[in-house]
Amino acid sequence: MSLQRFCQRPPVTIAADRSIVDACQLLQEKNVGCLLIEEQGKLCGILTDRDIALKVTAEKRDPQGTKVREVMSTNITTIPVNRTLHDLTTVMHTYHVRRVPVVDSEDKVVGLVTLDDLLILLGQEMSDLSQGISGALFRKPTPVGYDSAPLPLNWIMTYL
Repeated sequence: MSLQRFCQRPPVTIAADRSIVDACQLLQEKNVGCLLIEEQGKLCGILTDRDIALKVTAEKRDPQGTKVREVMSTNITTIPVNRTLHDLTTVMHTYHVRRVPVVDSEDKVVGLVTLDDLLILLGQEMSDLSQGISGALFRKPTPVGYDSAPLPLNWIMTYL
């Protein structure tokens, strides 16, 4: 499956000069675990709930006085929209990331895929596969008898 079909919802963005309090409110309001930071239409950072926990809360920084740009990660792993889900899992595993922005041919962000999204999809596919196998295993065989043959048996025997 292409990421084009899988990547349905647009990512939530925030300006780099906003406070961590603003970022936390947006995370809560949109019910997401990360925000993308774009400047002049280009992706320049990603801020995750983990970044906030480790770089603000754990270090006892003032969330109102701390700006997003001070905490965001700038080493961003992206994936082109024309790649496959298999490519995505390889990227996530190789770079140890849980969230990957999806970009078009001009490097503009067109979506975001998370590990949770991937797990939901794989769970659905496993369920569909399980139902298909279950249906095949427990299907009653269709009886084929003399009366239900497509051609009369005596006619078939004559021409053998």
